[in-house]
Amino acid sequence: MEIRSKKIPLEIIKNHFLTYPKNVPNYFKNIPVLFEKNNPLSKTPKACSGVLNLYARSVSFTSPFDIQINFSGDKWKAFVGAGDLGQKTVTDVPYEQLFKYKDNGKYKAILKFNFGVTVQSKYPIHLNNPWWELNDFEIVPGVLNCKNPLELNFFMPIEKHVETLNITQGTALYLITSENNDKLKINFNTKPFNENLINGLQYKFSTLKDKFLGRKFNV
Repeated sequence: MEIRSKKIPLEIIKNHFLTYPKNVPNYFKNIPVLFEKNNPLSKTPKACSGVLNLYARSVSFTSPFDIQINFSGDKWKAFVGAGDLGQKTVTDVPYEQLFKYKDNGKYKAILKFNFGVTVQSKYPIHLNNPWWELNDFEIVPGVLNCKNPLELNFFMPIEKHVETLNITQGTALYLITSENNDKLKINFNTKPFNENLINGLQYKFSTLKDKFLGRKFNV
């Protein structure tokens, strides 16, 4: 898996891609294997193969910035780091793209984050919500076919009751899980960034046919 960055220096961004065991939530250090001593059936998530396999096969991407987003009605403003990165890094998904077709009593907006980081991989990768972090936010899951470079954008639905969202630098934003069974390796490419390669040569209005992986299971 190859990572490039056009906004954030690689010597900084590489510290925000964490592999196992550094990607395991910090509070797991305080969790015992058994919550009842001498009771082999009282296993905690620290002894759960499903949890351990997830992190052993994933990379955690943590926030390079402190982020604060303030909401007032249907308006919002983002502050990203100490510079003027808010509106360049965070945008919202238009109402017509989703909520026009599905009434919901939970969310008021979906925000899109773009840190200027691209990924390229021979194998499809999954972007998953890092549920075990117990964050105050969630991430929309997806699967990327990134044989050509793709921007690592991610989407965050905002619940209606939220007035201010604070994300501190180093907070786990999402998990990247490869469909490759071999050990995941990350290469941080320092070569000059070619904008024309992003999103699989974006010379067409739609690249869905090129990115769609197709059906995997037949029942």
